[in-house]
Amino acid sequence: FTGTNSLTAQDAYGNTVTSFNASTNNVTVSTSLTGSISGLSGTNKLTNAADFTNGVANLTSLGLTFTGTSGDGTFTFTPATGTA
Repeated sequence: FTGTNSLTAQDAYGNTVTSFNASTNNVTVSTSLTGSISGLSGTNKLTNAADFTNGVANLTSLGLTFTGTSGDGTFTFTPATGTA
């Protein structure tokens, strides 16, 4: 990854959910590439209340790391409840 990478919690209408709490609604990170995701509070999950500030998670400062195949791929962030 290059630059600052962030994730914004949004409601069904595209509004930022400033009160989003990953400790009560864990967010799992997966990828279409072969490899592993690490560095987050729950290895490949955002699990701490402090992971999001005003609804935004700074994945760079949280330490998101991908080790594996390089190339074009997608990263998917799936909450325990709600939709991604």
